[in-house]
Amino acid sequence: MAGYNTIRGLRVKYLSSDPANSEEGQVWYNSTTGNLRLNGYVLSAFSSGGNRNDGQNGGSSAGTLTAGLAFGGGRNPNLPNSGGLATQTQSEEYNGSSWAEGGAMSQGRVDGGGTGTQTAALAWGGRATNNPFTYTNLTEEYGGSSWTSGGNLGAAQYGMNRSGGGIQTAALSVGGFIVSPARNETEEYNGSSWTSVNDMITNTARGVYLGTQTSGLLVNGQPPSSVQAAYNYDGTNWTANPATSNLALLTRSGIGDNSAGLLMGGSPYASNTSSELWNGTAFANDAVAAVVRNGSQSSCASPVSAGYTTSGTNASTPNSALTSTEEYTATIATNLNITTS
Repeated sequence: MAGYNTIRGLRVKYLSSDPANSEEGQVWYNSTTGNLRLNGYVLSAFSSGGNRNDGQNGGSSAGTLTAGLAFGGGRNPNLPNSGGLATQTQSEEYNGSSWAEGGAMSQGRVDGGGTGTQTAALAWGGRATNNPFTYTNLTEEYGGSSWTSGGNLGAAQYGMNRSGGGIQTAALSVGGFIVSPARNETEEYNGSSWTSVNDMITNTARGVYLGTQTSGLLVNGQPPSSVQAAYNYDGTNWTANPATSNLALLTRSGIGDNSAGLLMGGSPYASNTSSELWNGTAFANDAVAAVVRNGSQSSCASPVSAGYTTSGTNASTPNSALTSTEEYTATIATNLNITTS
């Protein structure tokens, strides 16, 4: 087995007391207590949350762990070509333990964009009907109890960033489809209208955006198959990020921002109980969820330390959307004893 000095290029320090300003990931031996110590170890896990009143697949998201919002989607997601059920106008609010009905949108939508908070959310675009498929450019704003019309997106399309992309008055829409292939258009919303800005440097759809309108990270998505690439946005230009995610998935959901974020779920089904933690530099495999889910919704405005993922669908429930919620929590343990048990 490799020693610590081989892995880290450093020897473990032998100290009589804990250092006053230890760095994240630093290991040392405290000779006074006789303990091997570690700083900055992330302890994370998923646990069961409250069940939805009605599950949704391909819906959009806003809010935090204790003030969340999920809206739109479909209830019979794998049968769209045979009619399926209508795209949903419903929204539900989460208080950290249970879900309650919120206001209904005027336009049902699947695979639309979503961001913001429980009291100031934004929904845009999406697939409006099944069989035949039609799409919408309508934008709606949520004020905590009801939805009102906002400015129209530049084109009727679907498959943009469903979970994250700024706030209601400063949002970002990236990529998506009008028809195949995916597009590279970027639009910014100022609270009343959308404006076309610099294109993303490659075509993209169904990715996760972590961050704000002026500072963000886009990761995963397609085309033509799921990809691992990540891209930075600075409010003006897109650049390729040297990091890549560990899994090539699409229709994932996320929490956090471009300095500390988490990716959850996704398709293909075989891999999507995994989550990936982003620390601003690299992705690392993180806690494993109990439920396989694709096309889920999340508390996209949450900090990376506490959020949830809900609904979606999986291979064991092919004709209905899930109602379950899983809550994610992470803490950084400081000055932790390392033991063999």
